[in-house]
Amino acid sequence: MSIAQPFNLKQWISENRSLLKPPVGNKNLYKDAGDYIVMIVGGPNARKDYHYNETEELFYQLEGEIEVHIQENGHKKTMKLGPDDMYLHPAKVPHSPVRKEGSIGLVIERKRKHLNINDGLLWFCDNCNHKLHEVYFPLNDIEQDFLKHFKDFYTNKDLRTCNQCGEVMPVDKRFTA
Repeated sequence: MSIAQPFNLKQWISENRSLLKPPVGNKNLYKDAGDYIVMIVGGPNARKDYHYNETEELFYQLEGEIEVHIQENGHKKTMKLGPDDMYLHPAKVPHSPVRKEGSIGLVIERKRKHLNINDGLLWFCDNCNHKLHEVYFPLNDIEQDFLKHFKDFYTNKDLRTCNQCGEVMPVDKRFTA
């Protein structure tokens, strides 16, 4: 592997903004890196899932706003970040990054393949916050691996129906096409 050359991040964003599209809108800047996933993520996004990562994640907001919803001790909390705000999200705490229209952020997280651990996706009821569904899997490609699980969830009404209050999470058609 050759050593990657420095580049201007603002210029990269300007030239590649069209790639940062929903439903997730992320691009890994260093696919050949050994230890870290370094992503630029654009908004808006359509995610209602919570990501479970056994390692920390660093969020640095470049443009616009993001709300990082977290699940802490059975309660939903929200971390709000604006331009130039930074947040180190702790390991093993489910989180749902919700990006506003036109927002751009840098996210850095550890690669997990060599750590022999799994990532997870969890969904919680919008009405009562009861856990609807969870799935765990090895993460190999952060730009692709979530999509199968999104499709599985959104195409199954039973998974989207809360067994505590009966609320049904709406289908997001971007994940069912």
